[in-house]
Amino acid sequence: MEITDNLKKLFKKDNWKLAVLVLWLLVGVSIIQFLPLVGIIIFLPYLTFLMFLFLLSLGTKKNIMEYQLWKIALLLVVSLPLLLLLAIILIVLFAFSIISYFFFTSWFILYACYLMGIGIEKKLFKYPRSRTFIRTLLFFGGIAGSLLLLYLFIIGPTLFDFSLISTVEVPLFLNLAYVVVGSVIIGLAIFGIILMFKKIFNAWLGIFFILVAGYTLFLVVKIFLGLDEEINTIPSIWTNIGMLIVDLVIILYSLSTLMGKNAEFLAKRFKRMGIDTAIIWLIFSKVSYEFIHHFPYTVFEQINIPWIQALTDLNNDIINLAKNVAVLAFFIVLLLVIGIYEIRKYTRQQKELIKDVHYEVKELISPQPTFEKPQPITEEPHPVIEEPKITEDDDVITYQEEEINEDNNKETDLG
Repeated sequence: MEITDNLKKLFKKDNWKLAVLVLWLLVGVSIIQFLPLVGIIIFLPYLTFLMFLFLLSLGTKKNIMEYQLWKIALLLVVSLPLLLLLAIILIVLFAFSIISYFFFTSWFILYACYLMGIGIEKKLFKYPRSRTFIRTLLFFGGIAGSLLLLYLFIIGPTLFDFSLISTVEVPLFLNLAYVVVGSVIIGLAIFGIILMFKKIFNAWLGIFFILVAGYTLFLVVKIFLGLDEEINTIPSIWTNIGMLIVDLVIILYSLSTLMGKNAEFLAKRFKRMGIDTAIIWLIFSKVSYEFIHHFPYTVFEQINIPWIQALTDLNNDIINLAKNVAVLAFFIVLLLVIGIYEIRKYTRQQKELIKDVHYEVKELISPQPTFEKPQPITEEPHPVIEEPKITEDDDVITYQEEEINEDNNKETDLG
């Protein structure tokens, strides 16, 4: 698989330093979910170190993997005293990184859904007899299936008992999220149906819609569990483990995407940002995303600056709820934008393909016009025998030969 191959690149010998950063991230994300204080201790130096690595890579345009180990270790030691400064500018610094994490995550997930849909549709072209029927079934079945899933997500709490997971009732705005996603799916489906009349069939949308519905459930469940923590009840540990596994899979997929085809895309779009810089920033954004939830804001009481002391009023659970809601909102917006973009791109590709096929067929069946004027048919001329040309030298030689012949005749007569 492409994902596995890309991850193998990350753990090659030349990239072992980058692999250490990734493993540090995975361990920290896993621990901070269950032992927040230990996770903060792991992430605090990690954040500062990542910030310096990012700025160093961005400023020098040099691959971080080219630095020697002792230089990186020295950089880590030098960055540790700046932890206090990092704590002071925590909110401002993390705001941008968290927003960028919203974009990274939503984009990678939607792009993965698109690739899976395109991959399945390409396989259907191997079966010419039944591909029209199967593609039609895939398209309309995917639309109906995704909308059915969203409907089941809405009525699920009334059909099943979730008291073992959470004692909180599902608020109305979470059901509204399903409705909004369903509306976007219907809008994109109508767009796809309109293009069918132009002989462009986006069958891949069926798989795309089903995967989008599944990821929407994941985001809503994260918000739901955050509501449960807000009233100081502990959700099921197995639910947390399941959500953590999905979260880790998303992280690994995002990293594999950066190591794959999107590496060239980023290199063209962001000329100052290399692949190592993009990966460091992605890791930094994820760490910030988790760190801001579990950070003990009460430590700001020791700083005698009024606006900094005001940060002690921040509630970790409210921050967690706000960022999870922001992720969902950002995902819905990108769903509409990327959905339209990918449909238009696929339509353009199909039109070019159809144009090329028509041109090739026309070249095969159409007579090729000739622009040369026809030449009249004429009889071949009879060969003309040329008389030999006599030059002055030839005359002299001929005259001498005649004199010799006359002398020979005279001698014969005398004899």
